[in-house]
Amino acid sequence: MSASLDVVWAASLSAADGADYDRFVRESSAGHYAQTRAWARVARETRPSVVRYFLAREAEDVVGAALVVRTALGPLPLPVATVDRGPVVRHPGDLARVGSALASAALARGVLRLSVMPYWTGDDAAAATRSLSVAGFHDVQRPDGAHAETLRIDLGATTDEGLVGRGQERLRRRVAQATRAGAVARRGTHADFERHRVLTAEMMRAQNRSTRSRAHDDALWTDMLADGSRGALFVCAHEGRTVATVIVLRHGDVAVYAQGATTLEPSKISKSVPALLAAIAWSRDAGCRAFDLGGIPAEDDTDDKRRRIAHLKLDFAHEPVRLVRQHARLF
Repeated sequence: MSASLDVVWAASLSAADGADYDRFVRESSAGHYAQTRAWARVARETRPSVVRYFLAREAEDVVGAALVVRTALGPLPLPVATVDRGPVVRHPGDLARVGSALASAALARGVLRLSVMPYWTGDDAAAATRSLSVAGFHDVQRPDGAHAETLRIDLGATTDEGLVGRGQERLRRRVAQATRAGAVARRGTHADFERHRVLTAEMMRAQNRSTRSRAHDDALWTDMLADGSRGALFVCAHEGRTVATVIVLRHGDVAVYAQGATTLEPSKISKSVPALLAAIAWSRDAGCRAFDLGGIPAEDDTDDKRRRIAHLKLDFAHEPVRLVRQHARLF
């Protein structure tokens, strides 16, 4: 399946290859910010790893692209690699040959386990899954892994009033309660991002989980948030201090709720709601057609924490959207 494809695998791309890569990921219906070159430094700082770019052409036309993150131990790359929300293709059916070419290229460079998770939804997700099976990939989805179901808001059919309209009585109550209490939301600055770092670290420590490095956070701010073209930070202030933060990242016409944090103490208001509403309004005004609420657990997932997070998101949208589950190929 891969014999007819011309493959590039590189630590950096030439000007021509880079332009082709950027254009292809931007124009694909299944493009995602985690597959952009802008995300590469964030991915590299998320965990010890090396990043490689994969580009597949048929004749001179690009048919597939991937940001491959390979786990590393210091300077030594390990035989495990991940393509988060990729590879990117133009049509789900292209994943059979692009996935095969990607697997062959990875194996030739010492990768023995390659996991992928293309960003298709609904019926396209089902077609993508069949194509991955043809390419030798198998379902390895775990409840605590990257989410395979999400909720989306159609921003093209949504006004400010429509965000909290009929059928969303619980959300209306949350908004009214926050408003009465004097909570306000606004766009965040770099100083607010430092507050986001503190709140996130406090939440992670409370859950006995590790925090991201300063290098990761610096890359996230500089490469994804600083100029506002790829994302933005929003905060909710109550009684003179920031009590919640929301980070939204956008790619093409889809915006995604990527991170959120709140203070740990109990509150009479839903601290994240005002900031989330501000993020949704910003995404709509920026020209996005959909706001992805960042995932919900599968129906059979019984984890209390994940289900509590989903409880708030279900106030904003009700119909689950199926994504491609994580697949892996062992060599």
